[in-house]
Amino acid sequence: MKNKTEIPAENHSLMKISQKAIIYDPSQDKFLIARVAEHGNFYHKYGPWEFFGGRLHVGEDMQEALGREIKEEAGDIEFRIEKLVANKIISGLRGETMFLGYLVIFQGGEIELSHEHDKYAWESAENIKNSTEYKSWFKEFIAAADKYVKNEQYLEGWKRCQADFENFKKRQADSQKDLIRYSTQNIILQILPVIDNFHASTDHIPEDQKENPWVTGIMYIQKQLEQVLAENGVEEIGAKKGDNFDPAFHEAVEDKECKSCKSKDYKFQNKIKKVVVRGYKIDDKVIRAARVIVE
Repeated sequence: MKNKTEIPAENHSLMKISQKAIIYDPSQDKFLIARVAEHGNFYHKYGPWEFFGGRLHVGEDMQEALGREIKEEAGDIEFRIEKLVANKIISGLRGETMFLGYLVIFQGGEIELSHEHDKYAWESAENIKNSTEYKSWFKEFIAAADKYVKNEQYLEGWKRCQADFENFKKRQADSQKDLIRYSTQNIILQILPVIDNFHASTDHIPEDQKENPWVTGIMYIQKQLEQVLAENGVEEIGAKKGDNFDPAFHEAVEDKECKSCKSKDYKFQNKIKKVVVRGYKIDDKVIRAARVIVE
């Protein structure tokens, strides 16, 4: 939410507000600081180095005012105002001023100083902390901004670690599923030839023999095996005479009985002529293609 000050224009006894842009470049891990050009009261009392920014006028939007000050004092750079991270009451000859320090993320561009500053520099928080060139208020603002930056970096690092761990768990779960599926598939591939043999026998039982107790027992065993496949997610691949040949699910085998198939004039219709061996799949994965003769 944007903040506005509602200070009456005629009331000069209230505290003034001055916004300071603590500009940080993540690519360098450094802060942008500026040296005051005029050696006036501020220079002598609060040091030569400060941040870009200025007074907040009556009725001005705080962040828009800070953005304007940055453009006026640092040139046409790209930036993002992040958050208020520091504040301090500064006492001067004309009363008290509340300094508000906003962390501003530098996003590119060339620095072009106005007449208010004669030099700028990119400095690390560590160098500023250990140097005697900077005043205590200035160090406090840099320390507060650096703490916020580091906390955000730690938070981002934690989020990345958490995301990596979640991805690791998903990969492990998928790997476990694949392992189980592979083990299941291996067993199923050993069962399928047995079922093939049952089908080879039961598909050609004469009608007058289907009620035979021995045949009934064989059929029951066949159904039990087919039930085992179904319980493990195995489905038979639909393939019957007249269906279109689909290489994703069907494997064409040679039709040794077709003499005209070898003729140059023979035109394949891409239709299934006969199913030689049933095919099976688990979900969308084919574990054995249906072997068919194509006409």
